[in-house]
Amino acid sequence: MKFSTILSTLICTTAAAVAAPSQHKIKSIVHEKRSSEPHVWTKRDRANPDQILPIRIGLSERNLENAEKYIYDVSDPTSPNFAEQVANTFSPHPETKEAVTKWLVDSGIDRSRISLSKGHNWVQFDGTVQEAEELFSTEYWQYQHNEDGGIRLAVDAYSLPAHVQKHIDFVMPTVQLEGLKPVANTNVDTNTLAKIPQGASLGSLPCGTLMTIECLRKLYKFPVGKTAAKGNKIGIAEWADYLYEPDLPLFFKNFTKPEIPADTKPEFVAIDGGLTANLTTLAQGSGIEAALDVQSAYAIIHPQQVRYYQVGDGINVDSVGTFNIFLDALDESYCTYEGGDQPYVGTVHLTDPAYPDPNDNGLGYQGPLQCGGAPKSNVISVSYGQIEGALPYFYQVRQCHEWMKLGLQGVSVLYASGDSGVANRYNAGYPNSCLNADNLFVDNNGTKYSPSFPVNCPYITAVGATTLIGNDTNSGERAVSQPGSGPENAYYSGGGFSNYFPLPSYQSSAVRHFMKHYAPSYGPNVYNDTGKARGYPDVSAIGLNVATVWNGTTYGVGGTSASAPIFAGIVTLLNEARIAIGKGPIGFLNPTLYKHPEAFNDITIGNNPGCGTGGFNATPGWDPVTGLGTPNYEKLLKIFQRLP
Repeated sequence: MKFSTILSTLICTTAAAVAAPSQHKIKSIVHEKRSSEPHVWTKRDRANPDQILPIRIGLSERNLENAEKYIYDVSDPTSPNFAEQVANTFSPHPETKEAVTKWLVDSGIDRSRISLSKGHNWVQFDGTVQEAEELFSTEYWQYQHNEDGGIRLAVDAYSLPAHVQKHIDFVMPTVQLEGLKPVANTNVDTNTLAKIPQGASLGSLPCGTLMTIECLRKLYKFPVGKTAAKGNKIGIAEWADYLYEPDLPLFFKNFTKPEIPADTKPEFVAIDGGLTANLTTLAQGSGIEAALDVQSAYAIIHPQQVRYYQVGDGINVDSVGTFNIFLDALDESYCTYEGGDQPYVGTVHLTDPAYPDPNDNGLGYQGPLQCGGAPKSNVISVSYGQIEGALPYFYQVRQCHEWMKLGLQGVSVLYASGDSGVANRYNAGYPNSCLNADNLFVDNNGTKYSPSFPVNCPYITAVGATTLIGNDTNSGERAVSQPGSGPENAYYSGGGFSNYFPLPSYQSSAVRHFMKHYAPSYGPNVYNDTGKARGYPDVSAIGLNVATVWNGTTYGVGGTSASAPIFAGIVTLLNEARIAIGKGPIGFLNPTLYKHPEAFNDITIGNNPGCGTGGFNATPGWDPVTGLGTPNYEKLLKIFQRLP
């Protein structure tokens, strides 16, 4: 998934060629290049030169060199600007917009065809394959998916003129192929999805067999929720997994204390055709992830409420997309002006979904892509992930900056760190895979650790998983360890070091301590051992045997998908406490968390094997298995109540 590129000239045809600069006068530079053959795609035929492409050019944003300073300034408890909001400072410079537009016009693209997105972050126009090939000195090919037969247009590399390259983040559609959909970090192997005998309820089974709200309160020392501050609903986001609301009353009756009223339901926010569950989705086995996320959160935060985001129509795998359409709905400035972030072209699919859904079955959402309008939540918990090695570098950086902007607006974003240890699940149904040691592409026979996305982004709080050592909470915790029935079902806390994102300053002391005292000596061909890379997870929480009701049956469910909403629920309680004394929500968590490792239960037992190794070990202090450890609410409360 590494990329770079080539461009040179822009020879348009007929009269347009007269206005185009000679390719011999333009110095071109490779901007993105695929480093290997795609993982599950086969290159077929050259694209039709007359086919129309929705060409989107992502403009370089302004002040990103100060992004780290801004977000640390508003989230560092020692800063006088703690909790201030510093948004809307990153729109591209007028010079950038003009330089890219002028280049396109000089290359024969009429100015009337060119427009800017709502946030002025994208320059866009519809052009032919031939025009795109000439602009970006490349060739477009049809790629066919080996499993579902879907066709996408992509290039192996593209280039930009030297004088505009600094103004452009990346161009779409170009090298993007992988990453069809987010993968739920819930492990449904029989070892981690245990059916519980009928009649189970609070206290009927030991905590080591079934983790309930009473167990969690003892373990992490947080109280019963008593307040519901206006505007402080927790946000839970789901992709192609649907909450079956008739399960909620049974869960509330058997597994909440005080018992939550049976008619309690989350605020439902449909994004781009998001649907509620029905008997068909139940028959397809959908809903365990959503049930786990929502029920875990409710048990902790009630009487505060859940805001449930159902993202995408989920009709076809291509319409699931990655996380961009969720960000589009939260922030209209992130949207392209119409269509998806990486739109469709007729029946040819180009990575992020477009709406109206063009899938030829006619069942998808037929409304426009949602740009803005979805309510933001102070805390957002996401139990899905992707693979760093399967998505372009610039694509990930752009999205990471958007998560940063949410932090600047007072939003705490928590993601499950993954269930595959140092390896990764390419997509549901694929075995845990690693990376090619030389080129960092996804490879089922790879030997290099495979970091996850977007937990590799330093502006997200990544949550790993633990389990009890014994049957009661006094036994303590260890890193979760479930070999499962095979590689695709092995369950270990996701963790490691990014190959793309550098070490953030808030984490530098913790990572350097680990690297100096506990880093395994596998070498750079196995993992990024420079000590200069973003490490994850940041924190952890229980991620095994969590009480969940799905389709009328009680299960003990495992996955970092449980850990993320549990930790997010505790953060929501902390926000409730701050709001009660006249203060605002916490926002970006990490700088404060890393300044106070004493507020965590340090986990020192276990590891996260994969890629033919034992992975990393849980050690004293931060480690890339369980992060700083699991939360002690009482200690965190004192810290966060003292902050401005």
